[in-house]
Amino acid sequence: MNVVWLTSWFPNRTNPSTGDFIERHALAVAPFVKLLSVIAVIKDDALPKHKVDIQHRQIGNLHIYTVYYGPGGWSWFAEKLRSLKRYLSLQKKIFNQIRESAGIPNLVHVHIAMKAGMFAGILKKKYGIPYLVTEHWSGYYKVSKPNIYQMGKGYLWFNNKVLKDAELLLPVTNDLGETISRDFVTLPYRVIPNVVDTNLFFYKSFSPPVFRFIHPSYMNYPKNPEGILQACRQLKNLGYQFELEMIGNLDPTLLSLADDLGLLNENVFFEKEIPYTEVAWRMQQSSALLLFSRYENLPCIVLEALCCGLPVISSRVGGLAEVINDSNGLLVEKENIAELVNAMQQMIMGYQHYNRPAIAAAASALYNYEIVGNAIVNAYSSVLKK
Repeated sequence: MNVVWLTSWFPNRTNPSTGDFIERHALAVAPFVKLLSVIAVIKDDALPKHKVDIQHRQIGNLHIYTVYYGPGGWSWFAEKLRSLKRYLSLQKKIFNQIRESAGIPNLVHVHIAMKAGMFAGILKKKYGIPYLVTEHWSGYYKVSKPNIYQMGKGYLWFNNKVLKDAELLLPVTNDLGETISRDFVTLPYRVIPNVVDTNLFFYKSFSPPVFRFIHPSYMNYPKNPEGILQACRQLKNLGYQFELEMIGNLDPTLLSLADDLGLLNENVFFEKEIPYTEVAWRMQQSSALLLFSRYENLPCIVLEALCCGLPVISSRVGGLAEVINDSNGLLVEKENIAELVNAMQQMIMGYQHYNRPAIAAAASALYNYEIVGNAIVNAYSSVLKK
C-alpha cells in the first residue's frame, strides 16, 4: 500500500514540538504499508521573500518532506491569497515527485482538515484517490480560543467541504467525532486515539519522598495554570505535604503568582521545556499527573502518563472522560477550584487504591505503536474495499 499524508502541523525548525503527535502516528503506520510519504508545507516568515526550502528525511520506508516557504511581501489580502496558492503549488510539486518515483498512491490521509485537505480534494477529482481525515483540533468546540467559528465563512465552507468529501473521519475521541457530525458535517467516523512511544513511557517503580504532582504543558490560557496554583494554595492551607513540578513555558506572571501565594520553590517548582525523552523520566519519578484545562480534546500527555502508571486528575472536557475512570484517576468540572482541591486530597489520601502497574499495562495495550498503527491501516483497508 502506497500512502501519502498531507498536513500543515508537523515538527519543524521553528517549533520542534508542533504536530509531534502526527509524526508519532506516521512512525506507527509506516511498518504496515509499503511506502508512506508525508508532505508537510509550512510558511516560515523568517525566510527571505519568495524563498522555498525543501527538506527530505527518510526513516525506513517513511519519507518526510518538510517544505518551508517565505512571505511574498504583498498587502495583507493579496498575501493571504498568494500564500494559499503557493501552499497548494508546493504540495503539488512534492506529490508529483512521489508520483513519478513510486506511482499514484492508493490513498491520501489528511491530518487536520484545513488547509492541507484542499489538495486532497484536487487529487480525488483528478486521479480518483480516496482520502481520510484525522482530526485532533479542539477548535471545533465553541469554548476553544481560537475556534473554527472565528475563522470566517470562507474557512468554514472549505473545512466542511474537505470533511464532506472524505471517505472516513478518524477523530482521536468519540466526543470530537460526535461534535463534528452534529455541528458541521455528518460522515462516517472511527475513533483512533493518539499514540504513545511505550519504549519511553512505561511503568517504573518509584516512590518520591513527598507526594509529587506533575504538570507538563505550554502553561497558556487553555491549561488554566492559574487555577492550579490557586488550588495548590488551598491544599497547602489544609496542611497537606506535596510538590508540583510545572514544566514548560516560564511565564513571569505565573512565577510571580506562585511567589505571592507562598508556593514558589516550596511546593511548586517551575522548569523550562525539557526534551521529550526527559518528560518520560520525570513522569516515572512522579506520583500523579495534574491537569485543569478549560478545554481539550485528547492531550498526548494524559495517555503518556497513564502508560507510566500515573493516575490522572483532570477537568472533564473534550474526550478525557473516555480515558479517565475510577481505576486510573479523577475528573472535576473545569474552573471549579474547590473540586480540584478535593480531588487532590482524594488522590493523596487514597493513593494506595491505585494499581500503578495495572494502569500502565491497560494504557500501553491501547496506545502503543503496533495497536494504533494497525488500527489506522485497517481503516485504510476498509476505505479501499469500498
